[in-house]
Amino acid sequence: MARIERHGAVIAIRPTDPVRAESIASLNEMVRPLLVGGVPDVIIDLSETPLIDGAGLEWILSLDEDCCRRGGCVRLCSANELSNDILRITSVGSTVQRFSDLTAALGSFA
Repeated sequence: MARIERHGAVIAIRPTDPVRAESIASLNEMVRPLLVGGVPDVIIDLSETPLIDGAGLEWILSLDEDCCRRGGCVRLCSANELSNDILRITSVGSTVQRFSDLTAALGSFA
C-alpha cells in the first residue's frame, strides 16, 4: 500500500511495501486519478520502501514519462542503501532526479 500527501501542487507518494510487480496495479489505482488536470509534479518518497524490483523501476520511468509529457516531472527521495544501489546500477537514478529527503525534493519544485 502507499500513503498519498499533497504539498501544494506537488503529490507525494510514500509506498509502504516493496515496489514490485505485485504492487504496481494498486499503486496505479491510487496515483493515476490524481494526475488528471494541471501539471503533474510527483515525488516518490522511498523512506518506507524496502525494495524496488524491475517492474517497480519500469513503473517509476513510466510515471516520469507520463508526467513529463504533460509538463511535470517525478522526483525520488529518501531511498535506502539497497534502493539507491538499484537506482544507480540501472541508471534510473540518472533519469529521475533523486534527493536525500522530502524537504529537498519539495524544494526542487520551487
